[in-house]
Amino acid sequence: MTAGTASVEQVARGLVARAHEVALCLDFDGTLSPVVDDPETARPLQGIVELLEPLAQRFAAVAIVSGRPAPYLAEHVAAPGVRYLGQYGLQEMYEGAARADPRLEAARPAVDAATEALRNSPAVRESGAWLEDKVYAVVVHTRRVPDRERWTEAVDRTAREVAAEYGLEIVPGKMVWELRPPVPSDKGDAVRRVVAESGARTVVVVGDDIGDLPAFAAVARLASEGHDGLRVAVRSAEAPSELLASADVVLDGPEGVLDFLRRLAS
Repeated sequence: MTAGTASVEQVARGLVARAHEVALCLDFDGTLSPVVDDPETARPLQGIVELLEPLAQRFAAVAIVSGRPAPYLAEHVAAPGVRYLGQYGLQEMYEGAARADPRLEAARPAVDAATEALRNSPAVRESGAWLEDKVYAVVVHTRRVPDRERWTEAVDRTAREVAAEYGLEIVPGKMVWELRPPVPSDKGDAVRRVVAESGARTVVVVGDDIGDLPAFAAVARLASEGHDGLRVAVRSAEAPSELLASADVVLDGPEGVLDFLRRLAS
């Protein structure tokens, strides 16, 4: 793991010293959870969840910020005091119930129609690509496709055509295409909300994929507004180079994240 000229231990000590004014914003897939072929089986690395409650008690905020639905996050990363911002911040858990942006609810018929169109498309049906129903979005996964290189272009083209037909936008990721309503929001918006609502003066964002770039950009913008910030990238064979290049700290996989959180909790 690397952290510029400072060691990760030094970085963690600095954050712990002012924990009451630090907001921790953590991605899920590839960050807290190892990437797996079947997204339904993704679970946090053993030892991580147990650290979140004491961190939430000590820090200004601990939030899981993900493209996953908020109820999924609350179920599989259950820890008192943690915030769960799903659908890139457009859905959040409140007192055990999920609240979504009304614009998402209005777009559900379009998402349902797009899901059916994808399911019946030759590219998805014949490739064996898997569709993930996120209620307010649908995701095409090709990680389990046996001949992925053969099908990637066809799946990409189909996903874009279906998105255009039903007025949805595409959020790309590692071997995934997410079709969602074009409601302006990304992880950067979610991070800024966590900072504003917690009163934090410092924000730490930890992520591993293209969808985390807006969160990194939010850290830079908050820094220009007088906050302190730390961009933590999680390295893997699939991590985008632009994310690693813009990071202040690079950790090696969810195991590195576990070590980092242990240092913050100790």
